Amino acid sequence: MLKRSFAEFHAQRKLPEKQQLLLRKLALPTKTIDCIKGEPSIEEYYQIHLEAQDYDDQISVAVMQSSAAQQFLNPGRVVVVRSQSAQDHLLGVVLKAPSATMKHIVLVLKPDLPQSLQISSSSGNMQEQKGSDFPQAVMLMPKSKRGFDEQYLTSAGSRKASGAVNIKLPYQGFAAGFSFEVREMDSKEFLSICDRKLKIDQVRLLEDGNSAAFSKTVQELSKHRTDGKYPPPLDPIKDLKLKDVDLVEAYGKWTNLLQKMAMNKCHGCIKLEVHMALAKEIKSHKDEVDSLQYQLSDEALKQMPDFQGRIDVLKDIGCIDADHVVQIKGRVACEMNSGEELICTECLFENQLDDLEPEEAVAIMSAFVFQQRNTSDPSLTPKLKQAKERLYNTAIRLGELQAGHNLQISPEEYAQENLKFGLVEVVYEWAKGTPFSEICELTDVPEGLIVRTIVRLDETCREFKNAASIMGNSALYKKMDLASNAIKRDIVFAASLYITGV
Repeated sequence: MLKRSFAEFHAQRKLPEKQQLLLRKLALPTKTIDCIKGEPSIEEYYQIHLEAQDYDDQISVAVMQSSAAQQFLNPGRVVVVRSQSAQDHLLGVVLKAPSATMKHIVLVLKPDLPQSLQISSSSGNMQEQKGSDFPQAVMLMPKSKRGFDEQYLTSAGSRKASGAVNIKLPYQGFAAGFSFEVREMDSKEFLSICDRKLKIDQVRLLEDGNSAAFSKTVQELSKHRTDGKYPPPLDPIKDLKLKDVDLVEAYGKWTNLLQKMAMNKCHGCIKLEVHMALAKEIKSHKDEVDSLQYQLSDEALKQMPDFQGRIDVLKDIGCIDADHVVQIKGRVACEMNSGEELICTECLFENQLDDLEPEEAVAIMSAFVFQQRNTSDPSLTPKLKQAKERLYNTAIRLGELQAGHNLQISPEEYAQENLKFGLVEVVYEWAKGTPFSEICELTDVPEGLIVRTIVRLDETCREFKNAASIMGNSALYKKMDLASNAIKRDIVFAASLYITGV
């Protein structure tokens, strides 16, 4: 039914084209990823990568480039940095703080390389370092008295750092079983600042390019990555001085995502960039297929959310069950035509008319059929005031229920739009037998509108009688019959001269 409505005409007209496009998409061969490490988990890695990208700019600008973070980026600080492919992140250590002419200098552990590249890289760096390593005097203690830290100490280790960087950046090498790279790095390339520091020798690393110093630094750095996990990040409140609650929460999620990526077996894979591109292509194809299937389904109908929300409301108040089968309450609601169905039905099932006399009941029921918004305030008896407040609260509750199911309804407007109590006093007096001329003085509502409201109210009484029959409520049926008879009198129900021809 919704598909054939005017609101869906333009969308439904394009369905044949979308069906053909979907068939073409489904006919394409399915691409797979061959993982060299066993069962592929690149889809999971790519999904985590996408989630991390949502926080990328926020963390990079608000946290990593802040003054509080910069003071921790001093030599020896363990960090997590963005790889040059931007698909991965690497563990590193700051070797030198930035200067006027140079950015941060960081040593990072690179992903695994093929053995041939490792040998080539290692031998190349050894040739570069021969000139700087061999001229230095080596002070060796007897091996039995030599500790690990003393095994590779040279006379250069006691020199005071001059601040010069004599190695050519980027500087790549292979030491202690790991490939590493020393390069300049901007603040926005830092992803996380860890709570660990290493003791480094700037002189032997940056001025001499000593392979033993690099080996020791790489070995110490690798110890801080256990079971694929990075060291814990700095505390966002105590250390980084973050005061924004949302930013602290984002920073926590960000660091957790980095840890998940680091623990994934795809992290550091030599084929990561190729597989990430393939995973992106597969996901893009899947998203397109899902989008087309959604557009062809009933869920894509513009009025479907509103329709589903109303279905949920009917379930909550008991008009239908979980299988959408109409219950007694729903059958009663179907009988209500002159007033708002939900309010009328709840009024009956909450027995709000039971403690009222027929004259009082029909007076309260006038709120369902009266149309005028602005009228003089009626003077009500305490019993009618209580009944009015009770009915209004029911309308507010139903409005809140509908708003809770994402229907564009304001509870107050819903109650005021469907319940207008301007003629409660007038109808009450009319049902008690007060002459028409006297009830007209009780309100500023025109006489014609009073007559029309009372005539429509008789129809409402018949609807409530039918509802009472469905409910099996004989007392309510009798009360509505008496109420109908009480208002059917005098000039209001006199035959029209235009019809009778008198």
